[in-house]
Amino acid sequence: MLFYTVAVEAPPEPRPPKRQALDSLRRRWLLTLLIYAACLLGGHQLLADVWRPSQALWWVGWAGLAMVVELVVLWRVLPHNHPPDSPILLPTFGYGTILTLLCGLLLFLLAGFLFAPPLPGLLAWLPALLYTVARMVDYVDGYVARITHHETKLGGILDMEFDGLGVLIAVLIGIQYGKLPLWYLPLALSRQLFLLGLWLRRRRGMAVYEMTPSGNRRIIAGFQTGFISVMLWPIFTPPLTTLAATLFALPLLASFLRDWLVVSGALDPASPRYIRGRAWIKNSIEGWLPLACRLVGTVMAVLILGQELPDFSGWQAYWGEGGGDAPGGLFWGISILALAALPFFLLGIVGRLAGLMLVALACMDIIAAGLHWGDNAWLFIAAAVVAHAGSGHLALWRPEDPILHRRPGEREPTT
Repeated sequence: MLFYTVAVEAPPEPRPPKRQALDSLRRRWLLTLLIYAACLLGGHQLLADVWRPSQALWWVGWAGLAMVVELVVLWRVLPHNHPPDSPILLPTFGYGTILTLLCGLLLFLLAGFLFAPPLPGLLAWLPALLYTVARMVDYVDGYVARITHHETKLGGILDMEFDGLGVLIAVLIGIQYGKLPLWYLPLALSRQLFLLGLWLRRRRGMAVYEMTPSGNRRIIAGFQTGFISVMLWPIFTPPLTTLAATLFALPLLASFLRDWLVVSGALDPASPRYIRGRAWIKNSIEGWLPLACRLVGTVMAVLILGQELPDFSGWQAYWGEGGGDAPGGLFWGISILALAALPFFLLGIVGRLAGLMLVALACMDIIAAGLHWGDNAWLFIAAAVVAHAGSGHLALWRPEDPILHRRPGEREPTT
């Protein structure tokens, strides 16, 4: 009898679920790379028709550099594609993360315009359009992640990193186009400088305290990026953009200064003295100041509308100097919106929205007649303060306040 020994190969051991998920995420990273590269080539083809070949290649160089930075960040955070409260690695990107990646795509396309001459004609709006759409996508990506129950630590990290990169790119372009003063550049790096300061303190063995939660921090950041987005529009130039930059820089500087004093231990947010001081400042800036701005802004808006209605002589003269037809429909549209907003602004009824309408009136008058401290400059400041800080004391209805203090998709406002 013959005996045969048959060697049976053991089946391969199954790969751990975490390794499988990471492999799946790496394939999705590769797909993201291919989509990004295709958009980069498409952008070059578009710009090659309106720019010289060297300028189009310059655009590819800067856009490609920003694209590589974003892809490196994405690769490094793939192991963090898990819910904030769970270590289980998810094998796919959620819809919110996909929107964040779309935001990154728009931002690296924007980066191509760094240190390049403005585009001709209507294409001059392209940088502003890219950043504006990126901000709109950024506003909803977290909301989509929450309602689809696919909120991840990866998405949060990408959101913060792309936000910082986008602000830096947009501010650099604003400075290069002469819309922003050079001193605004450190503000674009404020988050990076803040993190560098924390790293240096830890490296030296110094204590780093936890930041206290703040709903105003998110509102300040939102208005900051909104301002930068609008500032890139070709129709806005100094001194209007310089005034706006100064106005929006103050709350950002105050927010970072307060946070730094807290994390460095110079301020104790639990101390009675700090609590009393913070309450007094909050009452002044978010209570009495907006009330004063509502009164001043109403008077200034009435003065401007009284000067321009019904024939818009001042605004017409500005457009006549350029040799073009005056946009009478635009004049009437802004004026009607301002007239409708005035009682709401004065009484504090949805005051932030009414303030934005009066900001449009102030911008129209500053563009056409120049910056005048007798009326349109103070209207711009007053309306912007109310839009930013709220309607303040003696306001009749402020439904927008709890909405702004709550992240989209959350039920309870941030404290």
